[in-house]
Amino acid sequence: MTRAVARNLVLILVIASAVLLTAQSLPGLMLLHVVSGSMEPNVPIGSMVLLARGDKPSVGDVAAYLLEVQGRRYVILHRVTGVTEDGRYVFSADAGDPYGTDLVEPERVLGRMLIAIPYLGYVVPYAPVLVGLALLLSLVPKRTRLHVHGPVDPGFLRYLPAVLVPLTLLLPVKGLPMMLGPAYAVLTLAIYAITLRFEREIRHADLVYALLSISVLVSIDYARLAALLWGL
Repeated sequence: MTRAVARNLVLILVIASAVLLTAQSLPGLMLLHVVSGSMEPNVPIGSMVLLARGDKPSVGDVAAYLLEVQGRRYVILHRVTGVTEDGRYVFSADAGDPYGTDLVEPERVLGRMLIAIPYLGYVVPYAPVLVGLALLLSLVPKRTRLHVHGPVDPGFLRYLPAVLVPLTLLLPVKGLPMMLGPAYAVLTLAIYAITLRFEREIRHADLVYALLSISVLVSIDYARLAALLWGL
Protein backbone atom coordinates (compact mmCIF):
# COMPACT_ATOMS: atom_id res chain seq x y z
CA MET A 1 0.00 0.00 0.00
CA THR A 2 1.50 3.38 -1.04
CA ARG A 3 1.70 6.30 1.35
CA ALA A 4 -0.87 8.22 -0.71
CA VAL A 5 -3.38 5.37 -0.49
CA ALA A 6 -2.75 5.00 3.25
CA ARG A 7 -3.23 8.75 3.80
CA ASN A 8 -6.47 8.74 1.80
CA LEU A 9 -7.76 5.73 3.73
CA VAL A 10 -7.05 7.39 7.07
CA LEU A 11 -8.68 10.61 5.82
CA ILE A 12 -11.82 8.72 4.76
CA LEU A 13 -12.01 6.96 8.14
CA VAL A 14 -11.55 10.24 10.02
CA ILE A 15 -14.25 12.00 7.97
CA ALA A 16 -16.64 9.04 8.23
CA SER A 17 -16.14 8.79 11.99
CA ALA A 18 -16.64 12.53 12.42
CA VAL A 19 -19.86 12.47 10.36
CA LEU A 20 -21.21 9.45 12.25
CA LEU A 21 -20.33 10.87 15.66
CA THR A 22 -21.94 14.19 14.69
CA ALA A 23 -25.08 12.43 13.46
CA GLN A 24 -25.24 10.37 16.64
CA SER A 25 -24.91 13.45 18.85
CA LEU A 26 -27.58 15.51 17.06
CA PRO A 27 -30.87 15.59 18.96
CA GLY A 28 -33.51 13.35 17.48
CA LEU A 29 -31.13 11.06 15.59
CA MET A 30 -29.94 7.55 16.37
CA LEU A 31 -27.57 5.14 14.59
CA LEU A 32 -28.12 1.39 14.41
CA HIS A 33 -26.38 -1.40 12.54
CA VAL A 34 -28.36 -4.36 11.25
CA VAL A 35 -27.26 -7.78 12.51
CA SER A 36 -30.03 -10.05 11.19
CA GLY A 37 -31.69 -10.83 7.88
CA SER A 38 -35.24 -10.07 8.97
CA MET A 39 -35.47 -7.05 6.64
CA GLU A 40 -33.80 -8.62 3.63
CA PRO A 41 -33.55 -7.63 0.82
CA ASN A 42 -34.63 -4.03 1.52
CA VAL A 43 -32.33 -3.53 4.53
CA PRO A 44 -29.54 -6.12 4.22
CA ILE A 45 -27.38 -7.45 7.02
CA GLY A 46 -24.51 -5.09 7.78
CA SER A 47 -26.44 -1.93 6.91
CA MET A 48 -26.02 1.25 8.93
CA VAL A 49 -29.43 2.76 9.73
CA LEU A 50 -30.12 6.39 10.60
CA LEU A 51 -33.21 6.71 12.76
CA ALA A 52 -35.39 9.76 13.44
CA ARG A 53 -35.79 9.20 17.14
CA GLY A 54 -39.26 9.90 18.49
CA ASP A 55 -40.90 10.09 15.05
CA LYS A 56 -44.21 8.25 14.97
CA PRO A 57 -44.17 5.86 12.00
CA SER A 58 -47.04 5.36 9.58
CA VAL A 59 -48.15 2.14 7.96
CA GLY A 60 -45.46 1.14 5.45
CA ASP A 61 -42.61 2.85 7.31
CA VAL A 62 -39.62 0.95 8.67
CA ALA A 63 -39.11 1.72 12.35
CA ALA A 64 -37.24 0.48 15.42
CA TYR A 65 -38.76 -0.66 18.69
CA LEU A 66 -37.67 -2.21 21.97
CA LEU A 67 -38.30 -5.88 22.66
CA GLU A 68 -37.66 -7.43 26.07
CA VAL A 69 -36.97 -11.15 26.28
CA GLN A 70 -36.02 -12.87 29.54
CA GLY A 71 -34.94 -9.61 31.12
CA ARG A 72 -32.79 -8.52 28.16
CA ARG A 73 -33.72 -5.64 25.88
CA TYR A 74 -33.22 -5.76 22.12
CA VAL A 75 -33.69 -3.15 19.40
CA ILE A 76 -35.73 -4.56 16.50
CA LEU A 77 -36.02 -2.97 13.06
CA HIS A 78 -39.22 -4.02 11.24
CA ARG A 79 -41.91 -2.53 9.03
CA VAL A 80 -45.21 -1.15 10.30
CA THR A 81 -47.94 -3.17 8.60
CA GLY A 82 -50.91 -1.98 10.64
CA VAL A 83 -52.27 -0.20 13.69
CA THR A 84 -54.78 -1.80 16.07
CA GLU A 85 -57.86 -0.07 17.43
CA ASP A 86 -56.17 0.48 20.78
CA GLY A 87 -53.21 2.25 19.12
CA ARG A 88 -50.66 -0.53 19.09
CA TYR A 89 -48.40 -0.95 16.06
CA VAL A 90 -48.25 -4.16 14.07
CA PHE A 91 -44.62 -4.79 13.08
CA SER A 92 -43.65 -7.41 10.50
CA ALA A 93 -40.36 -8.49 8.97
CA ASP A 94 -39.89 -7.99 5.22
CA ALA A 95 -38.33 -11.45 5.09
CA GLY A 96 -41.55 -13.01 6.41
CA ASP A 97 -41.41 -16.33 8.26
CA PRO A 98 -39.89 -17.34 10.64
CA TYR A 99 -39.78 -13.81 12.09
CA GLY A 100 -43.55 -13.36 12.43
CA THR A 101 -45.21 -10.17 13.71
CA ASP A 102 -45.18 -8.16 16.94
CA LEU A 103 -47.79 -5.94 18.57
CA VAL A 104 -45.93 -2.95 20.01
CA GLU A 105 -47.13 -0.20 22.32
CA PRO A 106 -46.32 3.37 21.12
CA GLU A 107 -44.00 4.00 24.07
CA ARG A 108 -41.74 1.14 22.94
CA VAL A 109 -41.27 2.60 19.45
CA LEU A 110 -37.86 4.32 19.17
CA GLY A 111 -38.41 6.06 15.85
CA ARG A 112 -38.71 5.90 12.08
CA MET A 113 -35.91 4.88 9.72
CA LEU A 114 -34.62 7.73 7.55
CA ILE A 115 -31.96 5.93 5.53
CA ALA A 116 -30.13 2.60 5.41
CA ILE A 117 -26.60 2.41 3.96
CA PRO A 118 -25.60 -1.16 3.00
CA TYR A 119 -22.34 -2.63 4.35
CA LEU A 120 -21.39 0.46 6.38
CA GLY A 121 -22.38 -1.34 9.58
CA TYR A 122 -19.53 -3.80 9.05
CA VAL A 123 -16.97 -0.99 9.23
CA VAL A 124 -18.36 1.54 11.67
CA PRO A 125 -17.76 -0.43 14.92
CA TYR A 126 -14.03 -0.52 14.10
CA ALA A 127 -13.62 2.97 12.61
CA PRO A 128 -12.78 4.64 15.98
CA VAL A 129 -10.18 1.93 16.71
CA LEU A 130 -8.55 2.28 13.29
CA VAL A 131 -8.56 6.07 13.47
CA GLY A 132 -7.14 5.98 16.99
CA LEU A 133 -4.30 3.70 15.90
CA ALA A 134 -3.60 5.87 12.87
CA LEU A 135 -3.45 9.00 15.01
CA LEU A 136 -1.24 7.21 17.55
CA LEU A 137 1.20 6.22 14.80
CA SER A 138 1.21 9.77 13.48
CA LEU A 139 2.48 10.94 16.89
CA VAL A 140 5.65 8.84 16.59
CA PRO A 141 8.52 11.28 15.93
CA LYS A 142 9.63 11.35 12.29
CA ARG A 143 13.26 10.76 13.28
CA THR A 144 12.27 7.52 15.00
CA ARG A 145 10.38 6.33 11.91
CA LEU A 146 13.22 7.27 9.56
CA HIS A 147 15.81 5.33 11.58
CA VAL A 148 13.78 2.12 11.37
CA HIS A 149 15.08 0.02 8.47
CA GLY A 150 13.25 -3.17 7.57
CA PRO A 151 10.51 -4.92 9.53
CA VAL A 152 10.14 -4.43 13.29
CA ASP A 153 10.09 -7.52 15.51
CA PRO A 154 6.42 -7.79 16.62
CA GLY A 155 7.37 -9.63 19.82
CA PHE A 156 4.39 -11.00 21.75
CA LEU A 157 1.99 -9.42 19.21
CA ARG A 158 3.00 -12.19 16.81
CA TYR A 159 1.13 -14.79 18.88
CA LEU A 160 -1.76 -12.73 20.23
CA PRO A 161 -4.22 -13.29 17.31
CA ALA A 162 -3.71 -17.06 17.53
CA VAL A 163 -4.97 -16.88 21.12
CA LEU A 164 -7.73 -14.29 20.69
CA VAL A 165 -9.38 -15.15 17.34
CA PRO A 166 -10.67 -18.60 18.49
CA LEU A 167 -12.45 -16.79 21.33
CA THR A 168 -14.97 -15.49 18.75
CA LEU A 169 -16.18 -19.09 18.44
CA LEU A 170 -16.34 -19.69 22.19
CA LEU A 171 -17.54 -16.40 23.73
CA PRO A 172 -20.59 -14.20 23.05
CA VAL A 173 -19.64 -11.59 20.48
CA LYS A 174 -21.18 -8.60 18.72
CA GLY A 175 -20.48 -6.62 15.57
CA LEU A 176 -18.69 -8.23 12.66
CA PRO A 177 -17.95 -11.62 14.33
CA MET A 178 -21.64 -12.02 15.18
CA MET A 179 -22.71 -11.08 11.63
CA LEU A 180 -20.28 -13.42 9.89
CA GLY A 181 -20.21 -16.22 12.44
CA PRO A 182 -17.47 -18.85 11.90
CA ALA A 183 -16.57 -17.16 8.60
CA TYR A 184 -15.10 -14.29 10.63
CA ALA A 185 -12.66 -16.62 12.38
CA VAL A 186 -11.74 -18.30 9.08
CA LEU A 187 -11.07 -14.99 7.29
CA THR A 188 -9.20 -13.49 10.24
CA LEU A 189 -7.02 -16.56 10.71
CA ALA A 190 -6.27 -16.57 6.96
CA ILE A 191 -5.03 -12.96 7.19
CA TYR A 192 -3.03 -13.88 10.28
CA ALA A 193 -1.44 -16.92 8.57
CA ILE A 194 -0.47 -14.88 5.49
CA THR A 195 1.04 -12.14 7.65
CA LEU A 196 2.91 -14.72 9.73
CA ARG A 197 4.25 -16.44 6.60
CA PHE A 198 5.48 -13.23 4.96
CA GLU A 199 6.30 -11.32 8.12
CA ARG A 200 9.84 -10.42 7.04
CA GLU A 201 8.51 -8.86 3.83
CA ILE A 202 5.76 -6.89 5.58
CA ARG A 203 7.09 -3.66 7.04
CA HIS A 204 4.27 -3.20 9.55
CA ALA A 205 3.36 -6.78 10.46
CA ASP A 206 3.18 -5.70 14.11
CA LEU A 207 0.36 -3.30 13.21
CA VAL A 208 -1.54 -6.10 11.42
CA TYR A 209 -1.23 -8.34 14.49
CA ALA A 210 -2.39 -5.49 16.73
CA LEU A 211 -5.43 -4.72 14.55
CA LEU A 212 -6.48 -8.37 14.42
CA SER A 213 -6.21 -8.62 18.20
CA ILE A 214 -8.08 -5.37 18.86
CA SER A 215 -10.87 -6.36 16.45
CA VAL A 216 -11.52 -9.41 18.66
CA LEU A 217 -11.27 -7.54 21.96
CA VAL A 218 -13.80 -4.86 20.93
CA SER A 219 -16.17 -7.52 19.56
CA ILE A 220 -16.60 -9.55 22.75
CA ASP A 221 -20.00 -8.90 24.32
CA TYR A 222 -18.75 -8.41 27.87
CA ALA A 223 -22.25 -7.75 29.26
CA ARG A 224 -23.54 -11.11 28.00
CA LEU A 225 -20.33 -12.81 29.11
CA ALA A 226 -20.72 -11.42 32.63
CA ALA A 227 -24.35 -12.55 32.71
CA LEU A 228 -23.37 -16.06 31.63
CA LEU A 229 -20.59 -16.27 34.21
CA TRP A 230 -22.89 -14.90 36.91
CA GLY A 231 -25.48 -17.51 35.97
CA LEU A 232 -22.92 -20.25 36.55
